[in-house]
Amino acid sequence: MCVKFNGTTEDEKKTDMLGFMQSAIAYIIAFPLVILVVVTVHELGHFWAAKACKVEIEKFSIGFGRAIVSWRDRDGVQWQIGWLPLGGYVRFAGDENAASVPDQQDLASLRTAIERREGQAAVSRYLHFKPLWQRAFIVVAGPLANFVLAIVLFAALLGVFGETVRRPVISGVNAGSPAAAAGFRQGDVILSADGRTVKNFGELETYALLRSDVPIRFKIERDKQTLELVATPALVEVSDGFGGSQKAGELGFGAPPLIANVEPGSAADKAGLRRGDLVQKADGAAIGSFEDLTQHVAQSGGRPIAFDVYRDGATIQVLATPRLQTRPDAAGKPSTRLLLGVAGGLPASDVQRVRYNPVEALAGGVARTWDVLETTVYYLGRVIRLEVSAEQISGPIGIAKTSGQLAQAGAAGAADFPSMLLGSAVALIWLSAILSVSVGFMNLLPIPVLDGGHLLFYAYEAVARRPLGARLQAAGYRVGLALLLSFMLFATWNDLQRLSVFKFFGGLFS
Repeated sequence: MCVKFNGTTEDEKKTDMLGFMQSAIAYIIAFPLVILVVVTVHELGHFWAAKACKVEIEKFSIGFGRAIVSWRDRDGVQWQIGWLPLGGYVRFAGDENAASVPDQQDLASLRTAIERREGQAAVSRYLHFKPLWQRAFIVVAGPLANFVLAIVLFAALLGVFGETVRRPVISGVNAGSPAAAAGFRQGDVILSADGRTVKNFGELETYALLRSDVPIRFKIERDKQTLELVATPALVEVSDGFGGSQKAGELGFGAPPLIANVEPGSAADKAGLRRGDLVQKADGAAIGSFEDLTQHVAQSGGRPIAFDVYRDGATIQVLATPRLQTRPDAAGKPSTRLLLGVAGGLPASDVQRVRYNPVEALAGGVARTWDVLETTVYYLGRVIRLEVSAEQISGPIGIAKTSGQLAQAGAAGAADFPSMLLGSAVALIWLSAILSVSVGFMNLLPIPVLDGGHLLFYAYEAVARRPLGARLQAAGYRVGLALLLSFMLFATWNDLQRLSVFKFFGGLFS
């Protein structure tokens, strides 16, 4: 029973409230929370390493800006929570300039000031007077903490929820695709790609995404025989799963032309198509995947289509006439197109749920962290060699958009608010793990103002037996800052392009 009040039922009120809360969580909380966790753990890495080396620390801030809450611990470190929750920082005693690596003259002046103010024994508590290996350890501890965080988050997800794994069996091959040109067939089992063992079909798709125009050597099993095939992913527009698209490599392995569901009263239902039917041909043309079936229907012009369907061990003929229907497209917007009223799916034998014990989950966390790192390095390498476009690089706007979309996707279909929170949390933990790897890697790049820049200066000091001159350090930091700002501007430009912001404003004046 539903109670109506001012034109709105109680159920509708609950639905609207859940929808509002979901949007609020997605776009107001998700992005700052993800960034806060990843950056704070990075700074905690520096902090804990400094504590281990008995370095005096002045302040640790969670967030930026004016402190909302502030306190001192028993070691005299000032902790604070800033009003802008987009990161954090740790400040060591004597860390007065941007370089944080003074030259010999600066060191002498700093030592004199410390001895005059606190006594000779206090000098050993300052970062700049620690042995070189300790300073390097403190610097590298930040990125290392990010990698550890990623391993822990991935392991937690695998240990608690497990994962759904799709067997590396080719169930569909799109007509005219690189996979079809290479000679792949339905039923082929992929054993390896470029020598890497393939156990999950999802890993293969991810591997191909960044390898457009790069031949991939496959080892497959067909009819109890081992064969080798070479396929080159084509650069195409692929869906990002959130209504947008991106350019990426695609082999053309599709879903099987298997009918998993038939909409009651639809063209397919009236023609006699059933759940479990396997479509082999349409108007005499071979159908190698569900994508082929969808494309043939869309291009039929609304005329009757003669299907060859495999059912109960025999091939039968079915005549069905697609009808124009309005359905949401990939972006969730209403779209009118020709449809049969069927949905595809995978055979149950191709999908399995895998559970992990703690040791297996930890190993899986390490493997996934390494995969993300390897993928990041490979993509940036191709960008630097001008082999692919850099338009997929995202900045803060893109990360914020992805955070919100993942939070909403994780909460989709939840029956109540706690379930919605759990779904969003799982999605954001996954995103935090990936971003943590990226932050750790980016900070290791040998660019002044980043941790890798400090390590570069320390490497010079180790070889020359003295710090780099203050002027050269300052020049290096100016160049590094310019590079970092240029990168952020470029990434933000990509984000605005993907959001069609420029098209929107251009349309206002056209």
